[in-house]
Amino acid sequence: MVRDGARAVKPSLRCGRKDFPNSSSLVRERGAKLRAMQSGDDGAPGTDADLDKPTSRGELRQVLGLYDVTMLVMGSIIGAGVFHAPAAIAREMGSLGGVLAVWCLGGVIALSGALVFAELGGMMPRTGGEYVFVRAGAGRFAAFLFGWISLTAIISSAIAYVAGVFVEHLELALVEALGCAPFSRELERGAATVLIVALALLNARGMRLGATVQNVAMGAKIAGILVVIALGVAAWIGIAEPQPQAALAAPAPWNWTHVGAAMFGIVFTYGGWQNVAAAASEIRAPERTLPLGTLLGTVGVVVLYLALNVALVGVLGVAGVASSDTPVASAAGAVVPWGRTLVAWLVMTSTFAITQVLLMLAPRIYLAMAQDGVFFARIGRIHPRYGTPAFAILLQAAFAVVYVFLAAHLGELIEVCSICDWVFFTTCGATLFVLRWRQPNAPRPYRAWGYPWVPAVFLVCSAGTLVRMTMSAQLGPVLQATALFTVGALLYWSWSRRSPATRDRQ
Repeated sequence: MVRDGARAVKPSLRCGRKDFPNSSSLVRERGAKLRAMQSGDDGAPGTDADLDKPTSRGELRQVLGLYDVTMLVMGSIIGAGVFHAPAAIAREMGSLGGVLAVWCLGGVIALSGALVFAELGGMMPRTGGEYVFVRAGAGRFAAFLFGWISLTAIISSAIAYVAGVFVEHLELALVEALGCAPFSRELERGAATVLIVALALLNARGMRLGATVQNVAMGAKIAGILVVIALGVAAWIGIAEPQPQAALAAPAPWNWTHVGAAMFGIVFTYGGWQNVAAAASEIRAPERTLPLGTLLGTVGVVVLYLALNVALVGVLGVAGVASSDTPVASAAGAVVPWGRTLVAWLVMTSTFAITQVLLMLAPRIYLAMAQDGVFFARIGRIHPRYGTPAFAILLQAAFAVVYVFLAAHLGELIEVCSICDWVFFTTCGATLFVLRWRQPNAPRPYRAWGYPWVPAVFLVCSAGTLVRMTMSAQLGPVLQATALFTVGALLYWSWSRRSPATRDRQ
């Protein structure tokens, strides 16, 4: 990162609300123009040619409809974890009923969180998403820490990890299809870097372009998962005959200790539904579209996950799922000869899509930070032609590439990120209750269903997960997380002294 002198920041990036490219007044003005041009159709992806014309100064453009938001939510959740997690869950639970019970429980937690974020997103549809929510509930310092940890740990390491998984399966597909030699370590890192940089440049060219690529990739991902589910159903009802599996000992019956262990994998696999809120200013009619898309996308993923696990057990049995390191590939390969190849390409598609969506959405957090005066001023600039936070996107890509070359330590980093992530999930869960108490009459286009009990489920589960992860974590990751928070606190103190807040729209 290049340090900009805070006193050299242009007034258009540090003065009052009217000077911000994505401030509420400009968003409303832009939204009125869009609705006039598009006759209020916000259910399909926007393609208006006017959105690609350069403007006199950069501004975010409302180009996302309900379908886009739903695909972004699903794309943020479904990554690499669902292709491996069923094995660990089956080992812990030992029966189909137990497996489905914990996946349902994880779905309930995810849905309760989606309800919380749907209310907060409808109430505060602003660029930054979770950053804005944390700021509203816990203040600017906590919000800065969220953005800082996202950049230096949570998002960057996640991008590096899924890009690495993409390259691993690309290697498998090429070796099997063309007989290529296995990749060297340098080639793996180079391929992951190329993927990250290419997707960053694509997203810098426009939100509409990035969303279209995401929609296509997500459609292919859903289609591939449905094919695997169909193979499982065919085996279950006797239409297809899977290859006979070796006799395996049944996993031990479940107990509450096993449930706790299984839930760690579940909550990680269900994570990501919160990311789309960062692009709220670029959603048409965000007060309605953001909550609805968040809920539809989360429900869709829960249904897919449950159906996939039933299909896997239908082909392999619980013991077979538990004994396989790659249960989805094993199940598909047991039914059709091309099953493993299908799953290799499916994992590639899935990790491509989640790399793309993270590079698209996360930089909006850093944009909001810069416009709050607590980050580099250049990161707060919006490209005048493409209407994207291009500098923020490139910054995110740069951090992710650094983590590609630290891949040997990604296991510990993921543990650090999980701890940090649940700190801010807990904060957002508490924010909903704080705002209901502080601002009972504030406009809420969507109110969380089942309040206060359902949001309380998310808050309690988030706090419980945080405590459990912290207590069971190795000392190293805990110290790393502490160090990141400490460095963030020092940077906030430095930035806030030189650039007093000029935008605190809570």
